[in-house]
Amino acid sequence: MLTIVLAIALFLPLNVHASAGNRAAPLSATTLVPSGIGANTSLPTAQAPTTRDIIVEWMKTQSGQDRFNPEFIIVTQMDTVNLVFINNDTVAHDFVIGPPYNILVNASVPGLYDDVTGQKITTPALRNSPGVVVTGTPGNVSASYSFVARYAGIFQYVCTYHIEVGMIGYLVVLAPTSPSSGQTQPNATTQAGQSPNTVQVSIDAGSGVNTNLPGYTPADITVVIGVNNTVVWANNDDMPHTVTALDGSFDSANLNPGKPFVHTFTNPGVFAYTCMYHRWMNGTVTVLGGAGSSPVQGSGDFTVVLTGHEIYGIMAFAIVIIFGLMLVFTKTRHKDQQPSSGTVG
Repeated sequence: MLTIVLAIALFLPLNVHASAGNRAAPLSATTLVPSGIGANTSLPTAQAPTTRDIIVEWMKTQSGQDRFNPEFIIVTQMDTVNLVFINNDTVAHDFVIGPPYNILVNASVPGLYDDVTGQKITTPALRNSPGVVVTGTPGNVSASYSFVARYAGIFQYVCTYHIEVGMIGYLVVLAPTSPSSGQTQPNATTQAGQSPNTVQVSIDAGSGVNTNLPGYTPADITVVIGVNNTVVWANNDDMPHTVTALDGSFDSANLNPGKPFVHTFTNPGVFAYTCMYHRWMNGTVTVLGGAGSSPVQGSGDFTVVLTGHEIYGIMAFAIVIIFGLMLVFTKTRHKDQQPSSGTVG
């Protein structure tokens, strides 16, 4: 019996993983490259740095709320960005990004109103980054500013006059990649603690009407926490879509044509998602914990991952145990039923 138990134990190499909350710190992108994580690993698709002319306009939604248009700006690290912020409103608006960029573009001129103070502006804008040029008259103001996207990551831009009503947007700066290898190249300006590399998924043109199209390209991707776990879905179709996780962990809500949706995965697992408008559009994101992550003994929730052979081994072990218990029970019962050897005097 001991021989059988030992043989089955050797046949069952259980693969135990600690929960995400107890993982060791993931390796950095410099020690673990995405191309080594499997054949279906998607890599960042950022282009070589270039000059990008970006126009951001003030707009008002149907509900009367102030907004930026567009609400997402996507560039490559080290791009030169020529930004033009257009304010056609009767009140002042600005375009502000905090550290490490520290950009302030105040598109206001005398004659506009300050919604924070309620006062009419009587002097040219003083709160501007060096090099900002503001031109125009109330109802037709343009502010221009150029900067280099030195830091990779996702950075929020806001209108400080109307941040309370949701006038915000996001600057997405992708790490540059090599045309030959697709791997991130080292850069002297890379800062510690910057966001991981970004994986891009396209919502294909025509996918809203053609059920034969995959919808999301690539439909199935693998990312690694701490390496490339931020995913950007870009709506390249001419109709709205959504990117909605089946488990409710993320949801883009209505995603209009030309708009991206950005989500950073922080927990390992397999996340299936769909388009709520077009249910034939489906995809999955497999999130790996990263090489070097190890279980923390004595704490946390644990998950046991079994292969088919391991399941059969457990079943065989259970059968042996049950058979042994049956033998013991049968012998005990047979002994109890033996007649007494004593004689009647």
